[in-house]
Amino acid sequence: MSKVVDFFKNGRIQVALAAGISIVVLAYVSKRVLPEPIPKLHLAIPPLIMAIYEAAAAKKEHTNYSKTPYWIAAIFVATILVIVLNAR
Repeated sequence: MSKVVDFFKNGRIQVALAAGISIVVLAYVSKRVLPEPIPKLHLAIPPLIMAIYEAAAAKKEHTNYSKTPYWIAAIFVATILVIVLNAR
């Protein structure tokens, strides 16, 4: 059991899960909720934020800008913004 808990405590795993959830939410909203599909470039914004996190975490792992909760929040905020801005 502790191996599973240790697995999910990893910051990179948490950010990857947040990006995955974001992709699923964007796909569902684009297909089922919005009248027109979200453009592919807009769908790529949350995974791009994840890639930026990976670059920041690889450069310096223990700095303020590489803290996992900030990046998870940024991914979810970007997801919400993509949905709201494409709902118009």
